[in-house]
Amino acid sequence: MNIDRRTFMIGAAGAVAAGGCVSSRVAGAPHWVDLQVNGRVGESFTNPKLTEEGVRKIVKALTEGGTEGFLATIVTSADEVAVRNLRTIRRAMVKYPECGRHILGFHMEGPFISDVPGFIGAHPRDWVRDPEIATYDKWQDAADGMVKIVTIAGERKGAEEFTRHATAAGTVVSIGHSAMYKTADLNRLAAAGAKTLTHLGNALPLQCARHENLMWTGLANPNYRPMFIADGYHLPRETIHGYVRACPLERLITVSDCTAPGGMPPGTYGDRVLEPDGLIRSRRTGMLSGSSCLIRRCVEILNSPEVGLSMGDCELLARTNPLRLIGMEGWEA
Repeated sequence: MNIDRRTFMIGAAGAVAAGGCVSSRVAGAPHWVDLQVNGRVGESFTNPKLTEEGVRKIVKALTEGGTEGFLATIVTSADEVAVRNLRTIRRAMVKYPECGRHILGFHMEGPFISDVPGFIGAHPRDWVRDPEIATYDKWQDAADGMVKIVTIAGERKGAEEFTRHATAAGTVVSIGHSAMYKTADLNRLAAAGAKTLTHLGNALPLQCARHENLMWTGLANPNYRPMFIADGYHLPRETIHGYVRACPLERLITVSDCTAPGGMPPGTYGDRVLEPDGLIRSRRTGMLSGSSCLIRRCVEILNSPEVGLSMGDCELLARTNPLRLIGMEGWEA
């Protein structure tokens, strides 16, 4: 990826950690909706030792930073970890009213993704495999039916059957961490029920075909509503500007991809390094590994002169469209 690190050189790491300027209608009040939150303030929804108090800590940090509703995102991990953490988060939602108000459900990002370098991103290869309906059913049982999005690679064996099953159960299937890019293949998965694309423009090799690649075919395909990370790292502002000019705004959704180091001081956190300017990279590969930013920073960039969206347009991308995608249009905490 071409990452313009100057975009976020704002001097004070604390400002980045806080998520940028408040963009809510009422200063300090939560407002935005984020469909991809991996963690915050040192806590991760995929941590095998996640506790109910850890969930509560994440929710507090998000709502104080302007996120009204979000999907708790569990990435590729051992089956027992995913099921355990779904149950832990659900218990927290029942135990703590604020968790029940603000957690809208779950986004399972993996393990049914590509294991090819570039497409796999920062996900651990040990757990990556073909889609399994039985595993999805275990998730839904542990989550009390609140799995809202599952990200899969459309080229994997059984992807269509899995998509039909999950869609019938009310889950949105998203294509991501996927080597599939041809329009005919995207249409085939759309016919099975797939509706969106996970962080379009990321989890791709550094080099790909000029014309036939998922960024172009995904933006052009009217069957899909692309999600993208508008934090200024995952996509430079010029690319974000291109997205909002090339695709009808009614189809676009911005997400943060916020991870555990977000909101923490610069330093090393497991395999991740949070740099002073807010960029998070993998210590193992040196590549991007999630975001330190909240969804309101994405709104700030979308509303910037370089991208040019009005706050009404931002409302579409960071609230209305996300809620519409998961069937919760009109929701308020």
